[in-house]
Amino acid sequence: MAVTGSLTAIPATPAAPDAAAAAGGPPPPPRARPALRWRVGAIASWLLIGFGAVCAGIALWVRRTFGEISIDQLISNLPGGGGEGAGGSGIVVNAVVTGIVVPLAVVGLFAFLVTKSLRALREHGILRGGRLLAVRILAAALALIVPIVGGGFLGATIGVRDYVAALIHESTTGTSLGDYYVAPEVPPTLNTDAAAAGTTAATGAQPKNLILIYLESIENTFADDEVFERNMLAPVQEATAGWDTIPQLQQYDGGGWTMSGIVSTQCGIPLRTANAVGDNTELNELGSDAPVASYLAGATCLGDVLAGAGYRNVFLGGADASFAGKGAFLESHGTDEVQDLPYWQDLDETEIREDWGLSDRRLFERAKDKVVQLHDAEEPFALSMLTLDTHEGPRVYGYCDWDSDAEAPMTAITFCSMEQVAGFVDFLGEQGILEDTVVVLMGDHQKMIAEGGSFWNELNGREGRTIFNRVWSPDDIEIVTPGIDQFSVYPTLLELLDIELPDHRAGIGVSALAADDEVPAGSIRDLDADEYRDIVRSRSVDFYHELWRTPGAQGDVTTAP
Repeated sequence: MAVTGSLTAIPATPAAPDAAAAAGGPPPPPRARPALRWRVGAIASWLLIGFGAVCAGIALWVRRTFGEISIDQLISNLPGGGGEGAGGSGIVVNAVVTGIVVPLAVVGLFAFLVTKSLRALREHGILRGGRLLAVRILAAALALIVPIVGGGFLGATIGVRDYVAALIHESTTGTSLGDYYVAPEVPPTLNTDAAAAGTTAATGAQPKNLILIYLESIENTFADDEVFERNMLAPVQEATAGWDTIPQLQQYDGGGWTMSGIVSTQCGIPLRTANAVGDNTELNELGSDAPVASYLAGATCLGDVLAGAGYRNVFLGGADASFAGKGAFLESHGTDEVQDLPYWQDLDETEIREDWGLSDRRLFERAKDKVVQLHDAEEPFALSMLTLDTHEGPRVYGYCDWDSDAEAPMTAITFCSMEQVAGFVDFLGEQGILEDTVVVLMGDHQKMIAEGGSFWNELNGREGRTIFNRVWSPDDIEIVTPGIDQFSVYPTLLELLDIELPDHRAGIGVSALAADDEVPAGSIRDLDADEYRDIVRSRSVDFYHELWRTPGAQGDVTTAP
């Protein structure tokens, strides 16, 4: 009892204050911890909202600048995104400001105003109880909805859904591009030292030269003067009257930019970047000053076959070849000589777009000298070129006649560029070069449809768009298949040069010179539409690992002979 009385006499004191006092500090207010938790929650909510806003901002910038793109396009162009020949630093600054700075600034300002308003409402006793709970529920909802919507918008813009679907389909079916890939070999009658079984050239045939000109963003729709102010392709159509054509040359699903067009038509495969398929980080160096060992060196491409057959391979382009790995690709696949923006600058060319490169007019003037030099050497050659003027954003050179009151700048630019192409074609005829040379004019891809770019109203949602092309062969070889994709251009080019291919196949493509009854079973032209789509979209991770990791034979490439 005495003990009990003594205990009841001791006043009850909370343990927490004693602990706080023992620690040498004042006890925390009763509501300090809940208030801290709400403050941390508010900061986290604003960070999530900021993340969602940035995703939406980047998506809007991409759509206005390029339109909807693919994961491969995004990754393959990021390392080279800047500098001369790559759109200039302005495009990078614009992307950062529009996609990151502005969204974060708007969210930051909104957060400041909301926080200040809520504090005032609490001080006046207006925001409490149910109203305070409603505000917190709304904040939590915004923190959830904004990043989901912003992330979803960005994902739709860069094709994340198709990317994931392709991975899932491949993992469940085992379908791979490697199952349809055929690597052509060097034709023995052109290079007996490199003779290989299965690939031959026409007996006794004199090797024909090749001139392959990629026309930036040129498609057949541009000839429709009911859609546009005029037929923008008229000059080149007139210059190539009587030439053959592939009436329906289709851009492959997931393509749509320059390197995808070059790789698909010269290697017969979709462009899948190393970073997009695995742990190979080779592409991290593309567009930088660091040396790049190879670019899809495991693939057998047009330049490889022609180099092995004794051709001299030369590339002329107005832009910097380092952008997006173009130079690395050329170096890896048999190119002997590259003339690009730095080369033209060394020659004191002045008709240059600071953001991209040399004008088409000056490029074709330089090409005239080069093609005569190559032709006079009396050795087989392959000259490939890439135009520039028709790239976004529009730049009207002084040599181009433009009525700004009557037509859009890109309409005049495209027409003027085609005049330069037509002039070069006429020159080839005048010099007798067409007598022993295959010439192919071809858009590198369809026009990118971006909300802030040219021809949005005319092309957005338009069906049946195809890539412009014209084909000249001195021996009247005819295109027999009216519709092919970009992959099938590769075997078509080889067969136009009298390089015979087993089953008319190279890469995953089948030559347009093969009639329907000659299409081999098990090729992509033997598939139905759904099967074809699944194959083209396939990530084919193991297949591309081999293509990126396999070292290829590389010759010396000169950029300034």
